[in-house]
Amino acid sequence: MKKTISAFLAAVVVTILLAGAMFLIGQDAFGTSTARAAAVSASAATSPEAVAQYEQVVSQYQQRETQYQAEIAQATEQINAANQQIHQYQSLLEQLQSMGLISITGDGSVMVNPMSQPGFLPSGDRRGGDDS
Repeated sequence: MKKTISAFLAAVVVTILLAGAMFLIGQDAFGTSTARAAAVSASAATSPEAVAQYEQVVSQYQQRETQYQAEIAQATEQINAANQQIHQYQSLLEQLQSMGLISITGDGSVMVNPMSQPGFLPSGDRRGGDDS
């Protein structure tokens, strides 16, 4: 029984010593990290020159953004105009095809049908002209 009590007391003493050491190390680490954080925040205090420089960089980025937005708007207008022109060409081709003046093949080639309209004559045919 005496050995059990002495072993228990030894375990309690060792536990208290280890807990105390861990507590002190933790306090030192906390104090160091707090001191480092305070030092970093003090050194990170920006000077008025740095603030002015950052504001200038932000202003430059804002100007570039405005320029890029203007270029995007201009390109959008050009695309819309080109799409409108393409639509007009498609409409014209559809009208010519419906009138039988042209044929559009499967590969996209356009064939002119001169015989489909009375005003078109073959190249060797000269009707109504002077044959002298």
